[in-house]
Amino acid sequence: MYGDLEPKRLAATSWLAQLPNRFQRKISVGAYRPEIDGLRFFAIAFVIFGHSLERAARFFASYRNSLGGGVCEFYLQLAPLGVNLFFAISGFILANQAIKANASPLSSAFLKSYFGRRILRIEPPYFILLIATFLLISLTGFVPDGVHRFDVEPKSLGVSLLSSIFYCHDLVWGAFPRLFPPGWSLEVEVQFYLLAPLLFWMWRSVSTNASRAILAAGFLGLGIVLSALQIERAGPFFVRYSLLHCFIYFWLGIILAYCRDGIAARLATSPKAFTTTLGWSGLALCFLLPAPEHPAVFPEVIRLLGVSLGLAAIFASAFAANSGFRAFCARPWISLIGGACYSIYLVHLQIIQVFSSLIFKLAPSLSLAGVAAAFSVSAVLVGAIGLTYYIQIERRFMTPNWHVALVERLQRRGAHLALEPASGYSSIIFTIAVGATIAVLVAGGVAYFT
Repeated sequence: MYGDLEPKRLAATSWLAQLPNRFQRKISVGAYRPEIDGLRFFAIAFVIFGHSLERAARFFASYRNSLGGGVCEFYLQLAPLGVNLFFAISGFILANQAIKANASPLSSAFLKSYFGRRILRIEPPYFILLIATFLLISLTGFVPDGVHRFDVEPKSLGVSLLSSIFYCHDLVWGAFPRLFPPGWSLEVEVQFYLLAPLLFWMWRSVSTNASRAILAAGFLGLGIVLSALQIERAGPFFVRYSLLHCFIYFWLGIILAYCRDGIAARLATSPKAFTTTLGWSGLALCFLLPAPEHPAVFPEVIRLLGVSLGLAAIFASAFAANSGFRAFCARPWISLIGGACYSIYLVHLQIIQVFSSLIFKLAPSLSLAGVAAAFSVSAVLVGAIGLTYYIQIERRFMTPNWHVALVERLQRRGAHLALEPASGYSSIIFTIAVGATIAVLVAGGVAYFT
C-alpha cells in the first residue's frame, strides 16, 4: 500500500516543480525577463508584510504592547516601500515597450497599441473585483470588523464604484476607494499611463547624452521637490495620493530602462560579490529609510534621495549577468509569484482582513508568537488564492487579442461566455474554477477597507 504512495508523491512534486513554467507570465513584446518579476516579488511581499502588521496592530493587544508604535514597528512598515518599487517597475516596463516600438511615442500607432494593452490587460480583473464587491455590499449591507475608512465620502456606493471605475476616487473625494482601498495606487498608475507617452517622446527628442543627463536630473529633481512639498490639494482635486507625490519613482524607472544596457555593460566585468551585494544593499538602504509619515527621522529630501539610490542599486544588480541577486530574482517560484503580483494585489488585503478578524474572534488573547504564526498562515492563503486568481482569471486577459477571440467564440456558441482556457482545461472545468475563485473573492472582497 505504501509503495503506491511513492509514485503519487513524485507526480505531485513534479507538478509543483513544473507549475512556474506552465504559468509563466505571457509576454507579447520582446523576451521574458524573470528577474524583473523577481523584483515584483519583493514589492508584493513588502506590501503583504506591511498590511499584515497593520491588522496585527488593530486586532491583537499582544502586538500593540510589544511593537505597536515603537521603533521596530516603524522600520517594519514596508508597504510604502513595496508600492514605490512597484511604481519604479512600471516606469521601467513601459519605457522598455517604448524603446522596442518602431513608432514615435506620440504617434497614433503607438498610442493605439499602448492604451489598448493597458485597457485589455489591466481593467478586466480589477472590474471583476470591484463589481463583485459592490454587489455583495449592496445586497447584504455587510461592514467588516476593525475598519478605518469605510464610512467616508462619497456616501453612495454607486458613486464610489463609478469613481473607482474611472480611476479618480482619491482625486475627487480625498479618500481611498470604498470598494477597494488599495486601488489608490492603481489610480496613480493610470495617471502615469496618461503622461508616460509624452515623457518617452521627450526622451527621444533629445539626441545627445549630455542633454539626456540634464533631462534625467531635471525631472528627478522636480519629482523630489513635488514629493517633499507634500501638497494636499490642487484646485478642486485632492493630490496627497497622486502622481505628484510618486512621480519620482516612475521617472527613476524610465531612466533605468533607457540606461539599462550601459549599466549592464559597466557591471559585466565586476566581481559577482560586488554585483550581488549591490542588490541586497539597495534593499537594505530602502529598509533603513522608512515612510514619509515620520519626517522627523530623516529630512524628506534626504529620504527621497536615499530611496532613489537604493532602488537604482536594486535594478542595477538585476541587470548584471553575474549577479547572485539577479539569480535569486529569476528563480522559478520567485518570478511566478512576482508575475502574479497584480492578482495578489487585488485579493491580498481582503484575505488578511478576513483571516485576522476570524483569528481574533477565536483567540482574542493570542500571544505575539501566535500572531506571527497566524499571519504566516494568512500569507500562504494570500499566495494560494492570488495565484488561483492569476491562473484562472488574469492570465486569460494577458492573451493578445483575447477580446477578438471571445467575440468569435460567442458568435460560434451563442451565449457561451467563457474564454478558451489558456492552459488547455476544458470549458466546464474552467467555468467551475472561475466560479469558485470569484465566490472566494466576493466573500472576502468587502472585508478590507483600510
